Amino acid sequence: MISQLFAILHYYRTFATWSIAINILLLVFGSLNILVALITKLFLIVLLWYIVNQTEAKQKLTFYKNLGVSDFKLFGIVYCIDAIITVVFLSLINQFI
Repeated sequence: MISQLFAILHYYRTFATWSIAINILLLVFGSLNILVALITKLFLIVLLWYIVNQTEAKQKLTFYKNLGVSDFKLFGIVYCIDAIITVVFLSLINQFI
């Protein structure tokens, strides 16, 4: 269980920079609404899942499958982590704006 969590966090680490960039873009375009940000992130995670499953990048998920992490579980937990970070980020920014 712990090895699965660390593997998922390692997978999320590759997307953390993009997540922060998207948070900043949402902030620049004036979308401080948390619901809009979460729906945007959900759309992007579904798009990422689709791209990974339709390209050769699916082979990179073999490591996670060997640990017992399904594609749905991997992307679901990545979305949950991303949603928590987004809510905290936007909540902190709303306090200062």
